[in-house]
Amino acid sequence: MAEENTYTESQQTRAYAGYYGLWIGLMWAAAFGLTMYGFVSPFAGNLGFIVGICSLPVAISLFRGFREHVAPLPLRRAWYLSWMSFLAAALICTVAQYIYFAYIDDGLLVRSYTEMLQQPEIHDMLSKLLPGQDVDKMSNDALAVFSSTPPSMIATQFLFWNVLLATVVAFPCALMSKDKFKP
Repeated sequence: MAEENTYTESQQTRAYAGYYGLWIGLMWAAAFGLTMYGFVSPFAGNLGFIVGICSLPVAISLFRGFREHVAPLPLRRAWYLSWMSFLAAALICTVAQYIYFAYIDDGLLVRSYTEMLQQPEIHDMLSKLLPGQDVDKMSNDALAVFSSTPPSMIATQFLFWNVLLATVVAFPCALMSKDKFKP
């Protein structure tokens, strides 16, 4: 006797959220990679910003597709779908960030910041922002701490910011993808 698969609303929403989160997370990972490459090529940095911003309309489109083809999407379910999708995306992006800092970066970010902090305009700006402080010593200390931070700690910090971003953008995206009020 064939057993009929019946899934609860929550299980169905989580399954789609994971799938949508994969695509959003890949966009976020691409945006991160392009942004990091933006230290070498400004065009890539700008492209990374555009990809990151475009991930939100793509997410809304995916959520609306869920609403139109899978199931009704009242606000509560729309928020749950949106939040779970962005959390999955945050995890995928964090894995990409860990891989970048553990195996790819090879000190590029620290070198870029070092070059930036050696520019006279930046040095003058920091001197004005931090009067009475030894800006060179503070900069060198901060760069030394950052360069000695293990990739797992950097990825953990990014995970915090990714989850915060996911939480912030989930509600507006849910509002834009929920069922419309019918008169």
